Amino acid sequence: MKQKTAKYISVILFPYNLAIVTTFMVLRLMLPLQDSIYWTLFAFFFLVLIPSCYVIVQIMRKKITNMSVEVRSQRKQVYTVGMFSLMAACGLFYAIEAPKVLLSSFVFLLLLCVLAFAVNFVVHKTSAHMMGIGLTFSFLLQGYPTIAYFALGFAVLVAWSRYYLHKHTLPEIISGFAMSVGTGLIFSFYYLV
Repeated sequence: MKQKTAKYISVILFPYNLAIVTTFMVLRLMLPLQDSIYWTLFAFFFLVLIPSCYVIVQIMRKKITNMSVEVRSQRKQVYTVGMFSLMAACGLFYAIEAPKVLLSSFVFLLLLCVLAFAVNFVVHKTSAHMMGIGLTFSFLLQGYPTIAYFALGFAVLVAWSRYYLHKHTLPEIISGFAMSVGTGLIFSFYYLV
């Protein structure tokens, strides 16, 4: 029972899922509903579609083991694709004059991706699940404090699930969460206050 619960938590609170929900909610703080949906669809292309298609293709080629990219050496490729996708998004969003909050959030995501890449290959693997829930917490803290604190509660569940499933050690869980919360709080206090 615990094994199934831990797997469900990991799937439901997968970083891609959190990224899209969080993007929409942050945009909704500043934009009408229709505009928030429109720009979230743009974000979906860069945050989810490009990286997940890359991972799926690499899984089919047997170069990556699974969607969570649990093998540390396989993460280098995924981080590189993610960084290029975020850079392309930043360039496009700047060129088409996307809402400032969207461009800014992508710049901060790119900075976090660079930091996570460095930590993953210099120190140890970090938990992308914990980075996702940490960003959700910190990005929503200013505009949706009640939801943000629920996200903080979910962070405990995510940490438990990643540890219980033997996907990460405590330092990997803590470092993923700490990096994302730090980056997200800087973003939220600078752009959302």
